[in-house]
Amino acid sequence: MFKKTAGTFLAKVITSLINLAIVIVLSRWMGAQGKGEASLIIAGITMLLLFCNMIGGASLVYLAPRYNVFQLAVISNLWSIVICAASYFILSRASIIPERFVVSVCLLALINSFLATNLTILLGKEKIWNYNFILLLQAAINLAVLSVLLRSLGRNDTGIYIISLYIALLSSLIISTFLILPYIKDLSFVGFGKITKQLARFGIINQAGHVMKFASFRISYFLLSTHCGNAGVGIYSNGTSLIESLLLITNSIATVQYPAIANSDDKVYSQQLTIRLTRLSLLLCVAAMIPLLLLPGSFFVWLFGQEFNGVRQVILLLSPGILFYNIALITGHYFSGTGKYKVNTAGNLAGLLITLALSAIFISSYSISIAAIISTVAYIVTTLTILYYFLREAKISFMQLLPVSSDLKWAKEKIMVIMKGGK
Repeated sequence: MFKKTAGTFLAKVITSLINLAIVIVLSRWMGAQGKGEASLIIAGITMLLLFCNMIGGASLVYLAPRYNVFQLAVISNLWSIVICAASYFILSRASIIPERFVVSVCLLALINSFLATNLTILLGKEKIWNYNFILLLQAAINLAVLSVLLRSLGRNDTGIYIISLYIALLSSLIISTFLILPYIKDLSFVGFGKITKQLARFGIINQAGHVMKFASFRISYFLLSTHCGNAGVGIYSNGTSLIESLLLITNSIATVQYPAIANSDDKVYSQQLTIRLTRLSLLLCVAAMIPLLLLPGSFFVWLFGQEFNGVRQVILLLSPGILFYNIALITGHYFSGTGKYKVNTAGNLAGLLITLALSAIFISSYSISIAAIISTVAYIVTTLTILYYFLREAKISFMQLLPVSSDLKWAKEKIMVIMKGGK
């Protein structure tokens, strides 16, 4: 398992570096205003994707080893079509996303949803390498196409970024479809109704939590767009991207932890694994966070451009919340792997409520700093809620989740095994 985690981490590091390069390219070519528009487009796609995953989504990791893959894919994709079609009529009449981006946001969300279905099926079948390869490929294609178009066309409008997204997502979708074909053996529709109910039961509960999480941590983008303009969104999103990149360590661990627990019936093993991985993720996050916090503000101005002077402040204000949220990611994946999605939903609901309450209180003076502080409080409240349920179920104290010297020794032993070609 540790070998898979190391491989996933390496893939996610490379993917994260490519995504950082995309952020730098967009920031330098389009400035804070253009980067803010790009961030709003991604936020819109993510928002629709959350509703598409109400039937399917991450719950496919739990259901793919247990049910007909063909039926799971058909049901999930049909639901996505319905959601994206309905979203077009809603968004075209609302003011959430600029009108000129509505069609592309809906189409890109649909393609992304089809791709997400393929990826979660691969994850459910524990094809971790294939999963990582597609995510890496998507980011690489996006960067390559974006760079070529910007240089060859000499334009710096957001439409070029949208074109690069289309090409990257469609290419990844085609390749991932070929990768899941071996698992689509039974084309029967027998038991279609039963599987639909299972998808709805697990998916809706799980995705309700993800919708709440999105609202907790991304509603700030839309509020900043209203109160500080798209330039404010650009600055805030860059700071958010950098500090949240530290979560790739924990996400790499959780990517392997989730299917391992989902495919296991040993509750004690799952809890002990979660405890050990929580300690390790905290240790690695602190080690990665310290150098980032020590970088001066001038570094981020050099990296992104003169308009991004406030990025360091965003990073500093978000760092306590990100550190806490490491715990929520690992313990939350324990509950997802055991099919107890209600716990994660409860945690995300707590985070959403505190976000809405604080945003309402400070709406008249809403700023980049206030947005970051509110997000940090939401991260902490979400974590404490999920942590309460895990500590109660595992019958342990909070102190047992804190890193100890033996964790370094354990990690070193695992790394040595990997280097020698073991598992």
